Amino acid sequence: MQGHVNPTLGVVEALVRRGHRVTYAITEDFVHPVKAAGAEPVLYPVDRGDGSEPPERLSEGLALAVHVSLGSLPALTRAWAGDRPDLIVHDVYGFAGLVLGAQWDIPAVLFSPTHLNYDGIIPELFDGTPDLTALPGYSALAAAFTERGLDSALIRRTEAPPYAVATLPRAFQRRPETVRARRVAYVGPALDDRSYQGSWQPPYPGAPVLLISLGSQFTRRPDFYRACVEAFADGDHHVVMAVGQGVPVSQLGPLPANFEVHEQVPQLAVLGHADAFVTHAGMGGTMEAVHHGVPMVAVPQMAEQRVNARQIEDLRLGVHLPREEATPAALRDAVRRVTSDPRIRAGISALRSELACAGGASAAVELIEEALGHPR
Repeated sequence: MQGHVNPTLGVVEALVRRGHRVTYAITEDFVHPVKAAGAEPVLYPVDRGDGSEPPERLSEGLALAVHVSLGSLPALTRAWAGDRPDLIVHDVYGFAGLVLGAQWDIPAVLFSPTHLNYDGIIPELFDGTPDLTALPGYSALAAAFTERGLDSALIRRTEAPPYAVATLPRAFQRRPETVRARRVAYVGPALDDRSYQGSWQPPYPGAPVLLISLGSQFTRRPDFYRACVEAFADGDHHVVMAVGQGVPVSQLGPLPANFEVHEQVPQLAVLGHADAFVTHAGMGGTMEAVHHGVPMVAVPQMAEQRVNARQIEDLRLGVHLPREEATPAALRDAVRRVTSDPRIRAGISALRSELACAGGASAAVELIEEALGHPR
């Protein structure tokens, strides 16, 4: 998923510049950006399903992630059979990396594009599930360890990893005092060169710009997009709206002159000119907005995003607007508030300053090299 791949690419670029050889286990959808970052793609197959959206319940999504990870193991084992890596950097849901690191007894770094494991994360994000062992998919993952002669207790490394990189600042991490990683680097967003996504310029210099996007997963929301059209039609902002693959523009009715609607947009390029961002509150987009100093109206679509939306409001980076309350009037009022409230302007400025000191890709590389045994 873009929200898990994009945050890694700046770190890949930095590792390659440092002289490291990087191979990247990935599906064919991401071959181009992975190659552009300087890594060698190692492909594994994935079941495309029926094209429907992923489940909103994160517990069901985790079960799918386990299924995909275990399904990738034969291809990845063959690919690295005679070319063992010295270190594995794996995503929080990249369980194949966890299995292979344990099987080959090589060091591993947990790479988290979202909150690291904190006290209460399982029931809070995973639909009230009491603990890790009760999650759907856990038994299949435990069996994969047992089949390889490994202790299934090694799965607990996702809760307390020896090394972890988080692409958010510590101030945004939920309950950071309870994070149990032995060594953690909160590096903020390691933004890469996204020129491969194209460029974007406002229609005229100084145009006030509003970006609207629900990310790449939960985008089939024509009613929401129509509410946005009604809310901001012929207003002060030039509106750039990304609607994903599942919503034809024709479903939105006549578009006002101040709207442009696309399947996807070069988000970093647009945020560089934006005054406000109506977002689903995915971590990647949230950090990109803070990096550019753009206040947010958070309209989350699932549990993890609701946690982010609460953090956005608590840290005064914007406002949380529950999706069932996202009427045209509420959207209009929320954008007016985030663009005029001096407390939100101050909150964005404070976290932006923390991001500037977090270190980004360079700090991530330092921790990775420490885990590799070659500290800078």
